[in-house]
Amino acid sequence: MPSSEISDETLLQRAGAGDMRAFETLYDRYSPRLLGLMRQMLGDEREAEDVLQEGFLYLWDHARDYDVSRSRAFTWTVMIFRHKAIDRMRALGRRLRLNETAAIEQATLDAPGTRGDDTMQMKERQKQVHAALLALPGEQRQLIEFAFLKGLTHQAIAEDLQLPLGTVKTHIRRGLLKLRDLMKGGLA
Repeated sequence: MPSSEISDETLLQRAGAGDMRAFETLYDRYSPRLLGLMRQMLGDEREAEDVLQEGFLYLWDHARDYDVSRSRAFTWTVMIFRHKAIDRMRALGRRLRLNETAAIEQATLDAPGTRGDDTMQMKERQKQVHAALLALPGEQRQLIEFAFLKGLTHQAIAEDLQLPLGTVKTHIRRGLLKLRDLMKGGLA
């Protein structure tokens, strides 16, 4: 049977038993989509490639843990990679936030017609928004960042993270409501 006809679940089970060809086939099938997801989550090509390799090494070492009765192979794999990306974001978080802030500040200062007062107000508002975002629960913050900072549609987020569309919409809506409350009262 050609490898294109073998199910992902069978390939993952074979990889768990040490079948390198099955693992290579999974890599060929999954790596483009997973790399795209890592790029979206991390916003950095090099970091995305690093996490992709790290994730596949982990997958090779833990494929035997896959249980076909609990989830589809791709869903199980995406969750592994999602956790790897989140771990990387935590590790890089401070550095990435500082780089983002510096880029925003520079773009603001370089904007034609920007007055000093406007710049100070914009910087203060950016700090408030950033603090409010950090106060959100992790999943709400992540989904809001994907939707509004990365410009992804709700459907694209749902597909990339293997979450139901309704769940994505609900978390974004609740996050936005909480963000509004934080900006009005607690942190603004």
